[in-house]
Amino acid sequence: MVRAHRSLDLIKGVRISAFGILWRAAVLYLGWAAVWPTSVSSLGPHPKPAGDYEAGTQLVQVFQHADSAVAIGGATIILVHGHRTPRAFVLFHGLTNSPRQFTKLAATLYDGGDNVFAPRLPEHALRGATTADLGRLTAESLRDVADAAIDLASGLGDTVVVLGVSLGGNVAAWTAQFRSVNRVVIVAPALGLSHMSTVVETPVMNLMLRVPNYSKKETADTLRPDRELGWSTRGVGQMLRLGAAIRRAADKHASGARDIRVLVNAHDRTVNRDAIDELVEHWSATGGHVSMFELADSLRLPHDIVDPDEATGNTKVTYPVILSLLYGLTPPANLGVRVTRPSP
Repeated sequence: MVRAHRSLDLIKGVRISAFGILWRAAVLYLGWAAVWPTSVSSLGPHPKPAGDYEAGTQLVQVFQHADSAVAIGGATIILVHGHRTPRAFVLFHGLTNSPRQFTKLAATLYDGGDNVFAPRLPEHALRGATTADLGRLTAESLRDVADAAIDLASGLGDTVVVLGVSLGGNVAAWTAQFRSVNRVVIVAPALGLSHMSTVVETPVMNLMLRVPNYSKKETADTLRPDRELGWSTRGVGQMLRLGAAIRRAADKHASGARDIRVLVNAHDRTVNRDAIDELVEHWSATGGHVSMFELADSLRLPHDIVDPDEATGNTKVTYPVILSLLYGLTPPANLGVRVTRPSP
């Protein structure tokens, strides 16, 4: 009996010791995962701009082919007049959304006489997809769409004007930093998460990229099969990684865009305003022509101020502001927007 008890004690001791080793190893791994720098060196541009209208429309076919498995309403939007126009507008949608977010805005721009292109971002609006599928999203794939969209638009218009919101705001900001375009309007870019200090933002991003993906699905909107409501840690991590690439480049190099306009919403509780302000500071410090505008908190607007299907949105207020910025104008103060950083 004594020997049996000693054997049991020995087994328990081995188990406790093994657990302690595993626990220490897990802590060490998480510590390494949080502080080891994430590479963004692969996120530079590979420009191959279309030389004319025909070349631009041929590139459209690549995006349309990729939409073969898309959910109803989630396909890439291409509105063209059959010839090159003074401007070609490129619109990048937000995380878990689709080009449908821009249906009304795209029609307005097209009716104004210009060609419009709103590509579907990778891993979005796929038929039967869930938020877990967003875990396959990569910063490289977002970069590739941005590059290809600007290449395409270069053939559709004499000048290229870009708009992006949230995740699409990051893609638009990448375009502003790395591609030579006429104007970029960046709406509420998700460079960082709300209520998170920029000091801990990088370690959190590193963890999201290195630990197993966790996704949370929200109740689906039956009227919007193109949307995967919820979030994925890996997808968010890759979104932040693209933002990190932009911010690191902007700290050392001048922006490619000739006119950058950043629109933020004082009532936005989703994105990190400090991260946005820092990027604007970097662009200004390297000689960028950048201006910043803020929608009043009293308007009580949601994070997504573009999608007409947003329950608490008000596109009657926001669209005139956005259109003014896209056309290079300063929105009048009576629209509920103020200039926080005038252009130099």
